[in-house]
Amino acid sequence: MIKHLLKIIWAQRKTNVWLFAELLIVVCAVWWMTDQLYVDLRTYYSPMGYDISNTWRFHLDLFAPDADGYVPEEAPADGADLVKLQRQIKQHPAVEDVCLSFYSAPYTFGNSWRGIEPVGGDTTAKEQSFQCRFVSPEYFDLFRVTDIRGNAIAPQLEGRHNPVVVSENMALRFFHTGGVAGRQIRDTGQEGESMTIAAVSTPYRDNSYVRSEAFFYQLITPLNIRDFFGGSAVRYAELCVRMKQPFSQEEMNELLHEMGDRLAVNNLHVYSANSIEYYRDIQVSGTVNEQSRKLSLMLFLLVNVLFGITGAFWLRGQSRRSETGLRAALGADKRSIRNGMYLEGLLILFLSLPLTLAFAFNVLYLDVLDTYRLPYSAGRFFITYGASYLLMAGMICAGVWLPVRKAGRMAPAEALHYE
Repeated sequence: MIKHLLKIIWAQRKTNVWLFAELLIVVCAVWWMTDQLYVDLRTYYSPMGYDISNTWRFHLDLFAPDADGYVPEEAPADGADLVKLQRQIKQHPAVEDVCLSFYSAPYTFGNSWRGIEPVGGDTTAKEQSFQCRFVSPEYFDLFRVTDIRGNAIAPQLEGRHNPVVVSENMALRFFHTGGVAGRQIRDTGQEGESMTIAAVSTPYRDNSYVRSEAFFYQLITPLNIRDFFGGSAVRYAELCVRMKQPFSQEEMNELLHEMGDRLAVNNLHVYSANSIEYYRDIQVSGTVNEQSRKLSLMLFLLVNVLFGITGAFWLRGQSRRSETGLRAALGADKRSIRNGMYLEGLLILFLSLPLTLAFAFNVLYLDVLDTYRLPYSAGRFFITYGASYLLMAGMICAGVWLPVRKAGRMAPAEALHYE
């Protein structure tokens, strides 16, 4: 039957060549769009590496000398006031946990990079720069950050000398292995105190539309807190709080009013709070709009492809109604006629496979596709390429179905009259 259909396709080559050219262009365009959509979806639904549900950021400031509650300063505000404020807030019954960070809370655009080199003559690791996040030990429990085995990180910090936590992708990129606990690193070109890797955390993504970058956590402790929050810099501390239950913005404002003096230590005080989800919405708003426009454009193009391909095969089938009816009049089974028409359309699509593969391999060779967020793999190729051909096959079958159905209902005498 395939041989017979190939003869029919060749006999009608003058009309089929235009249909074939249309399929070539459309398949390549649909594959391109499918690949972009696949990368977007895989990136969006990848694990974030943290949990921001019921988490809030409390905003800090210092009382001005003419403000109510101002305490005449004997010494400027420092990290000790911040630690005391953290402890006071945590004692409230509605609060589950409180942590400190320095430009490292989720969705705060923190972007600090440091050069790192191995300590101890490790020849597998070379000097590189990585993003650094400065956090207190409570950060890991508050944002539900775990190591690569799913275990809590905070207990693994105990008893470690100057501990740091590296991400899994940093461990693989720097040491080429995930088992790096106990190894030591230090700042590039400095002979200062080394840092001990206490744990390897899961990857961390800044938002739902980007991939995770290699980074490490350095701890804020009572020994170094003044290096981050000395003097007026204490107002820039990120004081993050996890509540035991969900709060709306209005309910949080009422809770802050209820907490009263608990929110102040000397001249350091909390003046407002916003949920981490609020910062997330601000950060991704531009990307969400861009993704919506791109998705709308893809949908518009797919609708045009649907009408174009379906219409082309519908017209092709409509012009051959007499041929289809004549076969039925001569005793051909309606089911075999219908299957033959479907198979003929799919065979034309299949013949485009070598040329579309050549196009795909050239695109991959030129590295035009998005391989930054998602490395290219055989699985990605077969999923996107297969989905494109399945979509096109569905459109062809939809275009063939209606004329074949009408021709199958044609009376034999009418078919012979057309012939």
